[in-house]
Amino acid sequence: MEAGVKIQCNFQHAIIRKLSHKSINPDNMTYSNLRKQVLIPLSLTFLVLLGSFLYSAYIIKSNNISDALNRHYHETQSLFNELLTIKFEGMLSTAEQIVNDPALQQGMLHQDRARLLVQATTYYRKMVGAEGITRFYFHTPDGRNLLRLHRPQQYGDLPTGNTLQRVMETKSPAHGLELASTGALTLCMVIPWYSENRLIGFIELGAEIDDVVRKLAAISHTDYLIALDKALLDRSNWEAVNTGLGYVADWELLPDKVISGHSLVRIPNDLLAILSRPSTGANDAEDWKNVRLDSTSFAARRFPLVETGGRTIGEFVLLHDTTRMSQDFYNFVFKVVILGLGLCLVLFAFAWRILGQVTSKLQTAQKKLADEVDNVHKANLQLEQEVVERKRVEAELTHLNDHLEERVSQRTKALEEASRELAEGRNQLEQAYLELKSRQAMILHQDKMACIGLLAAGVAHDINNPIGFVTNNLEELRDYLERLRVFIEIQQQIAEKHAENGVLVSLANERQKLGIDYILEDFDTLVAESLDGAGRITDIVKNLRNFSRTDGVEYRLADINTCLDSTINITHHELRYKAQVERNFGTLPMVRCCPEQLNQVFMNLLINAAHAIEKQGKVTITTWAEEQFVFVEIADTGCGIPADLLSKIFEPFFTTKEVGLGTGLGLSIVYDIINQHKGKITVKSKPGEGTKFTIMLPV
Repeated sequence: MEAGVKIQCNFQHAIIRKLSHKSINPDNMTYSNLRKQVLIPLSLTFLVLLGSFLYSAYIIKSNNISDALNRHYHETQSLFNELLTIKFEGMLSTAEQIVNDPALQQGMLHQDRARLLVQATTYYRKMVGAEGITRFYFHTPDGRNLLRLHRPQQYGDLPTGNTLQRVMETKSPAHGLELASTGALTLCMVIPWYSENRLIGFIELGAEIDDVVRKLAAISHTDYLIALDKALLDRSNWEAVNTGLGYVADWELLPDKVISGHSLVRIPNDLLAILSRPSTGANDAEDWKNVRLDSTSFAARRFPLVETGGRTIGEFVLLHDTTRMSQDFYNFVFKVVILGLGLCLVLFAFAWRILGQVTSKLQTAQKKLADEVDNVHKANLQLEQEVVERKRVEAELTHLNDHLEERVSQRTKALEEASRELAEGRNQLEQAYLELKSRQAMILHQDKMACIGLLAAGVAHDINNPIGFVTNNLEELRDYLERLRVFIEIQQQIAEKHAENGVLVSLANERQKLGIDYILEDFDTLVAESLDGAGRITDIVKNLRNFSRTDGVEYRLADINTCLDSTINITHHELRYKAQVERNFGTLPMVRCCPEQLNQVFMNLLINAAHAIEKQGKVTITTWAEEQFVFVEIADTGCGIPADLLSKIFEPFFTTKEVGLGTGLGLSIVYDIINQHKGKITVKSKPGEGTKFTIMLPV
């Protein structure tokens, strides 16, 4: 023991001597580079993050713009095809009227051109003015032209149109685009003409697609350009037609195409350069090209124009104005840069100030350290003087060693006490954490219900007004129909008394042909079904408003069966395709509760039941009363819950659903609401057979 004390004293003496002989000068230690060492990496890091954010924003914005342009491209293509179909249906309806005209039918049977010209001229004038139809041909069964309404003197030739050839082969109506040598792009429609099951010829109608393209541009808010292949056109005819229409006919504008039509003030040079390059097929049809016209930016995309026979005759170019998109993106980048630089300056100034304070404190601490070293030097001198008291110290150490066991016991007891206090503190922290999670779940639930309530109230209000108009108008319509039926009966009686037999027969035939009796009988059914549908919508809106009331938590007497009915109606869209809902409602007393919160409980349980059923199943809802309690049982035939997870399902943020399909708050909110109502909820489940929740509420 004595040797150990000597070694310890000698070691302390050596350390103090070393410190006492070492000179520490505060002026020799500087911290002038501290700001530079911290601020330069910090600024570079912030600039890198800002640059990364701007690059990511650019990529995301570019992808968003590309997706929007692609959607617009496909929608415009679909709209173009739909407009062509509408045009074809109108032409088909006109052709059917012509086919059913007895005079024209007789003229076609006898191939009487003069009679056909006289009878068809009236139709032709109407079609030119009302529908823009410029082509009206009669063809014989062998495909030879019999009459052209716009050029009667030209006939007897064999037209080579693909549409006519296809109809002659299939004997069915057909339509498609055809290109004339003059550059006119026409939608042609040909139908076979039968009389008493015998083919007597063909009718061909055609209309240029200029009005279709203009409608397409007006509806889709998109400019367009049509370029046709020069090899398919006759230059002299093309120039003559365009000059006659007052258009500038520049045959040499493009190497292998001519501009047939466009909606721009003038054609951008960038677009001419794109059209001058030969098309590479599908790749060009999938890429957007950027072109500019003065201060306006366009995204251009082209796709081939194909005739009925499959021949490519040119290109249709869509031009979408992207000026606003680009300007919005540049403004966003400018704001982000300004905000980032401002934030960088603020952080730089703040760090500069903090680092200055730290430097000052370090210098102060350095000075204190020097003073402390001086004090240690003085203490060293005193220690040398006190070495003589070594024997006394050794005696004290011996005394301490004798009582070491007692002190160890005391320290052990202190450690055990500290461990116990630490365990209690840990339990308190865990309890506080669980309470915090519960509070967080309730706050999320309240915010969610408030948002749903505001939205549902607005939707209910907006639906109620038009439904009221519809219901009132249907009632008025039913009354008008009854008056019209009485008038028709009176009219029929007067006609039977005063009209001749021929007139009566004609009236009866027309009445039967038009189905007047069927219309009068069916009209009542239609009006009744419409009123029933409007009533159903009114009930749904009423249930929605009752379910999503946002007037605060108010406890009042409510019928649990009514709450369940309302909730089932609200969740009908989730249940109807996957489960059959069976109601076994008993007679229940009124329960003092917050109906809105209980609606949320029932909705969460029903939606979970629907999600648990993969294909088709059954949800059974049973209610009954015992003594002073009301019981609600909701059982499903879904996938069930594993036994090891049943104890966790009411914990906040715990979910067995895939990522993104659930927040883990549904059953936690259910559990909290039932506890607030002084009730109890239990669950029984078996994997593969289903789950049953039982709620007990005090009356």
